[in-house]
Amino acid sequence: MSTGDPLVVFTPSGKRGRFAVGTPLLTAARSLGVDIDSVCGGRAMCGRCQVLVAEGEFAKHGVQSSAASLSGVSEAERKYGARVGLSAGRRLSCQARVEADVVVDVPPSSQVHRQVVRKAA
Repeated sequence: MSTGDPLVVFTPSGKRGRFAVGTPLLTAARSLGVDIDSVCGGRAMCGRCQVLVAEGEFAKHGVQSSAASLSGVSEAERKYGARVGLSAGRRLSCQARVEADVVVDVPPSSQVHRQVVRKAA
C-alpha cells in the first residue's frame, strides 16, 4: 500500500498522510485538518506557522525524522529569522518542503485553536 511518497506525521494531533516531495508543510497540514496558524497567506511574513522538526527514530510511526527530511532553509526564512528571530530547530511551515518521512511538532503558539484548560469553580 506504500506509495513511495514521504509520510508526514503531525504531533500532538497525530494526524498523518503521504505527500509528494516538494509539498510545503503548511499545505500538508491544511489538507489533513491540522491547526497551524498563518495570517500572511504563506508569504513568510507573520511567523505564526512555526513548527519544530522532531529528531530521531519513531518506531510508533515507522519514521526516521531529522531536519534533513525537509528542504533547506529558504531565503524568505533567512530574512524572517534575521528580522524577528527563529528559535533553534524551528521552521516556517509555509516555506519548509517535504523531502522524506518526517515527524513535525506544532507548538501551542502556532495552533489556531489553542487548548483551554478549565478548572471547576
